[in-house]
Amino acid sequence: MQPLVLGIRLVKSAVLIAVAIVLIWRRQRDPVAAILALALLCWTITSSIDFTSAAVWPMLLERLRFLLFAWALLLFPSGRWRPRWTRAIAVASTGVFLIGTAEVLGLLGTSIFLPLAIVCVLGAVASLIQRYRTTSSDTLQLQLKWVAFGLVTGIGLILGARAGAALNGPRLAFEAMFQLGIVFVALGFLVPLLRYRLYDAETVISRSAGYAVLTVTLVAVFAGSESLIENLGQQYLGSGIGQVSGAMAAAVAAVLLAPLNERISKWAERRFQRDLVQLREQLPDLLAEAPLSWTPRQVGEAVLPRVRNALHATSAALVLSDQPIAGDGITLKEVAGSAAEFSLDLSLRCPFGGRQGSLLIGPRPDGTAYGKDDVATLEAIAPALRHALLASRQRERDRRNETERNRRLRGRLADFAQRLEKLEDLSPEREPRRAAPSARARPEHRQPSRRLRSHRPR
Repeated sequence: MQPLVLGIRLVKSAVLIAVAIVLIWRRQRDPVAAILALALLCWTITSSIDFTSAAVWPMLLERLRFLLFAWALLLFPSGRWRPRWTRAIAVASTGVFLIGTAEVLGLLGTSIFLPLAIVCVLGAVASLIQRYRTTSSDTLQLQLKWVAFGLVTGIGLILGARAGAALNGPRLAFEAMFQLGIVFVALGFLVPLLRYRLYDAETVISRSAGYAVLTVTLVAVFAGSESLIENLGQQYLGSGIGQVSGAMAAAVAAVLLAPLNERISKWAERRFQRDLVQLREQLPDLLAEAPLSWTPRQVGEAVLPRVRNALHATSAALVLSDQPIAGDGITLKEVAGSAAEFSLDLSLRCPFGGRQGSLLIGPRPDGTAYGKDDVATLEAIAPALRHALLASRQRERDRRNETERNRRLRGRLADFAQRLEKLEDLSPEREPRRAAPSARARPEHRQPSRRLRSHRPR
């Protein structure tokens, strides 16, 4: 055995043994953790043997590892048979294990263990998919996402290594791929069972999927470009162009690297980080279309639940002018007395001014820190949130001032009315008016005065 191959297998064995010890130590009363630990220990031995000898015990360990692994998938993570038909798959897996054992011991002359084992494992994986679709628990969904990531990545590497070895590829590279795939499967179960960095599942899956798609795309572009350039050279130049085709294909791949990376990254984010993408894109529109009658507290009550759900935070709060105005998962009194317990403190600042408020994010349930994507999303929504809070506060002040002016005006009017009433009460009673002359009575004819008659013209 080559020293490098031996070193790779020893590193893999050390990782699997460490994972098994951690599972048994941290989850002592968890049957799923115990079953997985035994399966990983069996896999440590069987994956380090080439199966070129006729030894029986490695083959028996391989059958036992299959049974333990299938049962762990069926019971993950609560140790219960959900859905009910998983019991039938467990019984079938036990029967397949007995068939495989009988074949190894020479009691059966058949070779049906491998196809039956694949069917049982696919049924166990189907039970995981069923639990993911029917559960309403965010924690269980994240645990299943980590398991799916480990299985897809690990099995993909294992199958790629087997295919490469069958094609007589470089043994060292494919051996490293095979052992790395086993490590990914083990870590895919370790993280959700310990619930450490559980809420980074979407970020890890998004980046891994983006890198994988980008790598495959660049390799395809390089291979296609090299083949096309080589064929064109042979057709028009009459001979091969040697290493020039490879250099030109590498140049084409380098030119396409940046746009492909951008497009694939956006696709991966929208596919695997939907909560953050929706928060970044929809929250500014929500704040822009908010009713004009909303107060800062109502703005906070509309924003904080969305922020908290997207970041999987235990609590969130808004502070404006050093005064807590809204909280989700925490009361305003607790916000004032526990500012140091928040994991994130995002300042709401004007472009040319000082700090006007804060968006406080509480810790995650597992106590882990937030990632770069989470912080970048909060920074993206901060300007719209600050504008909405300041605008609602200004409108609230205007409404208060208008209400106060109207109150004072009504008070003055009431006071003026009371004074008028008092003046009317203090004034003497007026004499009754004389009766107006009848309309039918003729007006009395008065003789003009002598002074007026003397001035008349003759």
